[in-house]
Amino acid sequence: MQEAIEKSINALKEASTSMFSNMVEGEGVTPAYMQMAHWRFTLKLPEYQGDKELKEKLMTGIKQGNMAPYYKEVCADLGWEFDTKLYDEMSVANTKRLEELEKEHENNVMDEEDQSQLCGVWQSKLDYLCSIGDRENATTLANSKVDDKTVPKSHRIDAVFSLFRISFFHGCNIKGMSTAIEKATELIEGISGGDWSARNKLKAYEGVWSLAIRDFTRAAHLFVDVVPTFESYELADFGTIIRYTVLSCMIALPRCDLRKKLMLHGVMAQALHSQYQDLREYFVSLYDGRYSDFLVCLARIEVEMKRDPLLHPHYRHYVQEMRLRAYKQILQAYRSLSLDYMAQSFGVTSEFIEREVARFAAAGRLQCKIDSVAGTVITSAHLDDSVRSKEAPEASLDRNILYQTTVKRGDILLNRLKKLARVMDF
Repeated sequence: MQEAIEKSINALKEASTSMFSNMVEGEGVTPAYMQMAHWRFTLKLPEYQGDKELKEKLMTGIKQGNMAPYYKEVCADLGWEFDTKLYDEMSVANTKRLEELEKEHENNVMDEEDQSQLCGVWQSKLDYLCSIGDRENATTLANSKVDDKTVPKSHRIDAVFSLFRISFFHGCNIKGMSTAIEKATELIEGISGGDWSARNKLKAYEGVWSLAIRDFTRAAHLFVDVVPTFESYELADFGTIIRYTVLSCMIALPRCDLRKKLMLHGVMAQALHSQYQDLREYFVSLYDGRYSDFLVCLARIEVEMKRDPLLHPHYRHYVQEMRLRAYKQILQAYRSLSLDYMAQSFGVTSEFIEREVARFAAAGRLQCKIDSVAGTVITSAHLDDSVRSKEAPEASLDRNILYQTTVKRGDILLNRLKKLARVMDF
C-alpha cells in the first residue's frame, strides 16, 4: 500500500515537472545581448576585473552581434585596449544592415500605406539599434515615435518600453527608467477599454523599476501578479523574474503570506519545485527555522545580488534585513534564549551572535536585552507580562519599535529647531 502511494506521488511530481517544462519550452526568447549588461557590470567589480573567461564571453557576444557602439562604450568603461580594425569591421556591418532597413521602409511607403506595416519597419530598426548598443540613436528614434501622435498608441507604448530597456541595459539608469514608467502608465491609462497585454507588461517593467528604487513591497505584489501571465521576455527571461519574485517576497511579505504566495501559488510553486530548487531552499530553510541552512542560502544570494547591476546597490541592506528577520523569528518564540543556543542554530560563534543582536537592539530594530553574565537574550515582549499579557509578541515588538523611533526623531527635530532658533532673527 505504501509503495503504491509513493509511486502515485512520484507520478504526480513527474507530471508537474513535465507540464512546467513544456510551458518553459513554449516561452518567448530573451535577446542574447540583455545578458551582456550583467557580464559588463561584473567585470567592473574588483574581484572579477581579471576574469578572462567572463571577458571572453562578453567579447564573443559583442563580435557575434556586431555591437560596434557598445564595444566602444565597453572599452572606455572597463579600460580595455581599443581595437580599431574590429570596430571598423563591425561598423560596416551595422551600416549595411541599417541601409537595408531604410530601403525596406522606403519600399513600404511607396507600395503601401498600411500604418501597422510602417510601424513594423521602424520597430525593427529600433530593435536593431538596441541590439548593437547604440544608445544615442535608439533613444532618439524611440522618443520621436513616442511624441508622434500619428503613430498608433499601442506602438507608442512599445517605444516607451524600449526606452525603459535602453536605460535598464545601459547601467540601470533609474531616472530614465522612472520617466519611461510614468509615460507608459499615462499612455496605457489613456486607452479606452484598456489593453490587458500592455497592462500586464507594465507590471513586469514596474516590478523591475521598484527593485531599482528599493521598494520591495511594491515589487513583491507586482511580480506575484505577473508570474502566471508573464510575457515580457524582451526585458528578462522567466528565471530572472522568478528570482526577483522570491527575493522581493522574502523581505517584504509577512510570514503568513510567504507560503501562500510562493509554495501554493500555481506557476510559482511549479517553478520552485522543478527548476529553481535553490530558491525554494532559501525560502523553506527560513520558514522551517533551519537557520544555519538559511545563512548558507543567504550567502549565495548575496553573491548573486552583488553581480546583478539592478540589485547591487541594495545587497548590503537586503542581507542585513534578512538576518534581522531571522533573529526576530527565533526570538519571538521564547521569553529568553541562550546565546550559545542561538549561535548553534545559526551555525556561527556566540560572539558573532552577541555583536549582531546588540547592534540591532541598540538601533531599536530588536526589542530585547542581553544578559552577558548569564549569556542569554531576554525579549522585551516578556519583560512585563502583566502589561502585555493580552498582546501578541509580534504586535508589542512593532509597537515598541514605533515608539522608540518616534522619540528619537522627535529629539532630532527639537535639536534642529534649537539650532535654527539661534541663528534666526525674530
